[in-house]
Formats: sequence, C-alpha cells, structure tokens
Amino acid sequence: MPNYKEFKCPVCNKQFTKDDDIVTCPECGTPHHRECYMLSGHCVNQGLHATGYSFLQDHKPIIPEPTVQAQAKTGEYYAPPVENSGNQQASFGQNQDGEQQNQPPFQPFQTIQFDIPQYQEQGEIDGVSINDIAATVRTNPQRFVEKFKKFSQKKSKLSWNWGAFFFGSYYLLFRKMYKQGIAFFCIMFSAVLVGDAALFKFAPKYMTAMQNLVTNYDPKSTAMPDFSSITGASDAQTAVTVMYILLAVLLLIRIIIAAYADYFYKGTVFNIIKTVSEQLDNGANFIQSSIFGAEANLDQGQMKRMYLGNKGGVTLFAPLVAYFIMYVVTSLF
Repeated sequence: MPNYKEFKCPVCNKQFTKDDDIVTCPECGTPHHRECYMLSGHCVNQGLHATGYSFLQDHKPIIPEPTVQAQAKTGEYYAPPVENSGNQQASFGQNQDGEQQNQPPFQPFQTIQFDIPQYQEQGEIDGVSINDIAATVRTNPQRFVEKFKKFSQKKSKLSWNWGAFFFGSYYLLFRKMYKQGIAFFCIMFSAVLVGDAALFKFAPKYMTAMQNLVTNYDPKSTAMPDFSSITGASDAQTAVTVMYILLAVLLLIRIIIAAYADYFYKGTVFNIIKTVSEQLDNGANFIQSSIFGAEANLDQGQMKRMYLGNKGGVTLFAPLVAYFIMYVVTSLF
C-alpha cells in the first residue's frame, strides 16, 4: 500500500501517522484524515479532477496502490463522495480527535471572480512565492513583480510611481497601504492647515478680501468678479510667498511618496502573504464558500489565491473617505 506517512493531510496540514484513519479520494487518490474529509465536504483537489490529476502519480508513492483486501486489513478506505452542504466558508480544520484548532478562522471571502488565474512565472522573491505575490497584488502584477525583484537584487528602497506622485496618500490607501497612507494623509493635511493658518496670520487683509469675494459672488451674474481688492491688498505679496512655500512642501511630500510607494507596497504585500502562510502552517485550511455555487469546485490553491487577492488588491472606499474628510475640513476655513 502507499506510504502516506511522508505526506500531510491537505485539510489540517498535519503529518500522517500509521495510526491515522485515512481515506483517499476515489477520483484522484488524494489522502485525507476521515474527519478532515467530512469537514471539507469534498476532496481539496476537486477543482483538478477535470484535468485528470492523480495524487499518486504526482507524488510517486513508495509502493503500488493497495488492493481491496489490503484496505480491509489496514483500515484504510477510499472516501465516498460527500455532498456539499452549501453553507461552507473559509475556516480552520479539526485535528484527528475532532477538536477545533486554537487559531481563529479565516473570514469568508467575497469576490466577483471564481478564480484568480495562476501567475505564469514561477520562483521566489526573498523567500516569497511570485505566484502568491501576483495573487495579492491582483491588478497590474507584472509591474510590481519586476519592482520587487529590483529591490531584492539592488537592496534599494527607491523607485518611482507616477500614480503615487499624482494622487499622493490617496494612492497608498487605494493600494491598501493603510499605515503609510494614513500617515502621509495626516502630514499633507497638517501642511494644508498650517498653510491656511500662516495666511491668516501673515496676510490677514488678503484673506479678508478673499472671503468677501467668495461671500458676495453671485453665480447667476455674467459679470466678471472684481479681483482688485485681492490683488490690491497690502499683504498680497506675503500671501503669494506663503502659498509658494506651501506648494513646495506639498510637492516635496508627493515626491517622497512617489519614491517610496513601491517599497512600501512590497512590505504590505509580503506581510499579507506571511500572515496567511503562518495560519496555513498552523493548521488552517480553506473551505469553499456557498457564494460560488455547486459547480465552482475550487482546490486549495485556487481558494488561497482568491483569499490573497481579497486581502490585497485595491479599494476605492478608503481614498474616498480620506478625500471627503479633507474636503469637509478645508471647506470650514
């Protein structure tokens, strides 16, 4: 019979022992703990069955397949198909005593895609799978994979990201770099507030004329607004100087963000992958969510890519919230 002691159960990620109650998939031969198989509801490699996948051929067992008589003697059986309950989500498996693992479960992941295609390029960057990196980046992965390679090879933190230059902290939030995004948003927000305070302090007549113009402006009027009171203010030149300084500070912040955005993003992507990998090493596994329907039979690799894509990828919510905060606060001045 095949010696499964060299392999791990794909559900609980525990090494098989001679005393384990092992069942194998009747289609591909993938071994599972019986309780783990019942927990997942189907073979974890069910998504590969259509390709003719065979666990035994892929892993080259030590001795040939067992006969029915040998199975009866050893207590190892082929697992019958288990119907999907339709109420499954990503969670941790159980150990061989039926006890729940101590680690918290993965949360159900929502996506409009049935799968994130496997990235063609193989290999690793600083010990992290390129396939996992591409799945986590999700959009425009080729660019970031090449950037991450250069960071690893040249040991440099500098790059250039035009999106980060034009959109600043909003770009960081868009790419889910929340720590850096919030930090630079606060820096830029503070710079704007300091600039406004400096204008009121060093150019009060200019600011008063500006406020009067805004207050008295009639949007229905076809006449051009009268800017003479603003340009003729005695402290108008001081106001211009303060605004130039403010623009220079904001430009410098944008340059810093653009230069370090890709390096920040590498750290964010790698942290996501590291966290998920540690959970998987501690016994976590993915169970297909019911949102995919009965026909979307995904294997563990596909569900891992989807989960990484959900944790990574992009979001519009965070930058929109930040923009709304900036708009509301600045409009009060």
